[in-house]
Amino acid sequence: MRLRVLASFGIVLGILLLASVAFAGYPDESVGLGNATVWVMNVHETLDANVVASFFDRDGYETDSEEATIDNLGNDSFPASSPDLESGWLGSVAIDSLRPIASIAETVWEDVPRGDYWSGAAFNDTAEGANEIFFPIIRKTGYHRSIFSLQCLDNDDCDIWMTYRDTNGTVVSGSPFQDTIQPWSQETYDLWDDSVNPNIPDDTQMVSSWAGSLQVTSTQSIAGATRTHSQPGYASAYNAVPRTTSTQLFFPSYRRRDFGSWGGQSDWSAISVYNLNSVPITIYLNFYDGDGEQILRLDDDLAAHGSRTYNSKYTSDPEWSFEDLGTSFNGSAVVTSTYPIVGSCRLVRAPSSKLAAAYQGFSGGYDKLVFPVGYRVKEGSAWRQYTSLQVQNLDPENEITVNLQWILPNGTVEVEFDDDIPAYASHGYNTKYGAGTYDDLGVDWKGTIVVTTTSPVGIGAVILNLSTMAGYQYISHYDGIPAE
Repeated sequence: MRLRVLASFGIVLGILLLASVAFAGYPDESVGLGNATVWVMNVHETLDANVVASFFDRDGYETDSEEATIDNLGNDSFPASSPDLESGWLGSVAIDSLRPIASIAETVWEDVPRGDYWSGAAFNDTAEGANEIFFPIIRKTGYHRSIFSLQCLDNDDCDIWMTYRDTNGTVVSGSPFQDTIQPWSQETYDLWDDSVNPNIPDDTQMVSSWAGSLQVTSTQSIAGATRTHSQPGYASAYNAVPRTTSTQLFFPSYRRRDFGSWGGQSDWSAISVYNLNSVPITIYLNFYDGDGEQILRLDDDLAAHGSRTYNSKYTSDPEWSFEDLGTSFNGSAVVTSTYPIVGSCRLVRAPSSKLAAAYQGFSGGYDKLVFPVGYRVKEGSAWRQYTSLQVQNLDPENEITVNLQWILPNGTVEVEFDDDIPAYASHGYNTKYGAGTYDDLGVDWKGTIVVTTTSPVGIGAVILNLSTMAGYQYISHYDGIPAE
């Protein structure tokens, strides 16, 4: 099995991006210096996996490789700082094994000129690409800066065409922008900096306060991921999504929690939905608590190829009121339409904390999802890293049972339990606040998680890893990876 990882910050075919590169910012402010770590999980339940991580530069040339043997259901990491890669290296990683594997990339930026001078993000791998992928939300403003990467997953050059649209579906002048990516290599595009790659809209084609979507097509197989840096000093990332025929989107985690003046540990979510169709559509947004009770239902009309973001904090613009969710909502969302849609979700923890994360919505359910790395790390009395996992039941009518396994890096299942989740509800599991449930993992756990169900409709699940190091902190979301 081969996984590809984009390295300017990470994608996996397993694609992942590794980065040791700084970009100019907003446009005059730096986003910092980033380094990525690729986490690889051996998904096989009984056999070890020999894994080779090959590092490729932007021209597709292999510059280094590393090998590891990973126990069944265990994991190992490949930091960008460990191979013989020069500072400023930008490229991709291919993960090869004869066993089934899954991987994600975590990137941390230092020297961020705001907050605690650090930010972080994560995205998961892609075992295979597509000929058409979408980014439901990207931004070019004085406050937000999107940088995205595309990877060619073919033995031949990948000719790509990039079409930008504003939220009303209007095509940006000059689209589609064309580029060619060499086999198995990647290209990165910074909407504020054409020195990274010139094949982007200029300031006359895309104004300096722009938000919208991006459609990328190719005759070959491609994959992509984007990260958005925000001026308070936080970053978030998600994977591009392929075209789908699904008329539903599932978001296992959606929050609206105000602990006082939207400060401290307050957090809120923002769902972005993109209309894949050449006609206007109506979408319905449904929000459920942990018991599966529908707390709020909204509807909205999206223009042809239009998009919109629904932020639980801001209730007056646009005029949808999220106040019915209250100030302690920690639940899930289901978005439906009669036409195909795709979407992503971003979490922001109060600007005082300078934290954000993002993930892509699920178009359908799975009976098994795996997570290449979760954390439970404590240093003395200080919690350094811990994991919050949200699992959503996608069945609209029936309660389901899920089985959760929390596994050591050597593949030992150390904690295991079942849980019943009501229809359309999501349940959370936190390695820090587990009332003793996770004590057997110890306080230096960097292991894997497997979630399964016998439900024919399946589940969706996302992980939120929280890191609080000496003097800085960051969070990162990533989607559960389907496995057999």
